Amino acid sequence: MSKGKRAVSIQADKKYQGLGNLFYVDSPILGLATNLEDTKREPFHAMELFALPDLRYGWISIPTETNLSVPSINHIQLVSPVTYLVGWKDAGLYVLDLERKEVPYHTNLDAHISSAIFLNDVTIACMCPYLLNPLRIIFYKSNVVKSYNKKGDYLAFFKGRLFIAEGKILHFTSARITDPSFTGDPFASENGGGHLILNYPQVSKICYLLPWEDMLYIFTDGGLYVLTVSLASNSPSTFYIIDAGINYNFSNAKVLQIGDTLAVISNVGMFFLSGMSLERFDWPVADHLNMLDYMKAGSGYFQGQRLILVPYHILNQTLAYSIEYSQFFYLPYKVANCVFSPSGLTCDFSQTNMRMLFDNTNGYYPFHFTSVLHDYNQNRFKYIKEVWIDGRGDFQVDLLYDYYGISEKYSQTGPRLSYYRKSFGAKGYKIGLRITSSTECEPFAYVNKIRLTLHLLGNVNYLYYRG
Repeated sequence: MSKGKRAVSIQADKKYQGLGNLFYVDSPILGLATNLEDTKREPFHAMELFALPDLRYGWISIPTETNLSVPSINHIQLVSPVTYLVGWKDAGLYVLDLERKEVPYHTNLDAHISSAIFLNDVTIACMCPYLLNPLRIIFYKSNVVKSYNKKGDYLAFFKGRLFIAEGKILHFTSARITDPSFTGDPFASENGGGHLILNYPQVSKICYLLPWEDMLYIFTDGGLYVLTVSLASNSPSTFYIIDAGINYNFSNAKVLQIGDTLAVISNVGMFFLSGMSLERFDWPVADHLNMLDYMKAGSGYFQGQRLILVPYHILNQTLAYSIEYSQFFYLPYKVANCVFSPSGLTCDFSQTNMRMLFDNTNGYYPFHFTSVLHDYNQNRFKYIKEVWIDGRGDFQVDLLYDYYGISEKYSQTGPRLSYYRKSFGAKGYKIGLRITSSTECEPFAYVNKIRLTLHLLGNVNYLYYRG
């Protein structure tokens, strides 16, 4: 989390002595904050910001999504970017080409599928838990299918071997699992297979397996463990499990690898995995965590920014986070298990068919920004005298007075890159503003700065910006 800093320009006009001071505040629109009363916030941090962070260090309207004819699927893909995605719908197995937006392979198996992964370009491993031989290895370009009596909760491919998590047991195959001519048992020790047991009292279940930096990260309900392998021999005799020292229950979390960043999303916090420690970054939205459907968290991409996307349980919206800009914002719709392609196409699987996000430049959602000035429980006289918006678009501005419940509105249109100005005065505990772009005029809006003149009775020591 970045350190506190003064990122707003504040100037005081002393001619109002005896009646308070005029303060001229010049602030960029950055980030999202909620109503945590004990958290220090910059005076214009957004409570709601429905817009996308723009490369010009402003915020722009969100393009509408595009619905495709490609079916939406279930998948366990934790890593983005990805070109080919394998997944399932009931007993149907699908391979999606995300760049071409098409389905190069589809087949129906004998029973419901619970997980599926790629082993290489032509080989898929999938689990059908209700069959006598649940594990299926499918060489889908040659229509060769092999079945094995091996159950499991999670699959991963690491160092040429298939790893299967079953409770606290980690099964692994020989490297010949991807050879269609191999006829033996790939899990037998004489063929190079075997199993490992996580003999730790706090561990009862392996939740995720993720190859990372020449190691296999094992996320369990009792912490994080790492499997190391000799790079020279890749022999099971060199397999060694290390306790990473992170005592965390990952059964209540979703793990994502977004480029070179590992993120853990849960109902008790959002963390980046840095080295062998968890670094929390969700403080601005900490009081929203129990409202989020974290198991459907995914990743997206927009204008050079990697995004973390987490839908809400009930609200028809999604909490988003820009890794590059370290900023939270909202999307005005739900998403599920999003991934993105190497070219930056963001794919959503929340509907019957797959959707492309941020893809339709012919339509935009309205720009929406709501912010309240926090005063740290100091009930002092203040009001906004003037408001300017630097940007492009046609806006409506509402000034919000929480103490008296007063809301005054004005609507003004003008040329692009113009200023919008209005004066108000009222006495109240908190003063806020809401900015919304018009949908009747120009649908696209861009905002990079808000300028306010405040009349404040008291010192200005608390008007600090924390980014």
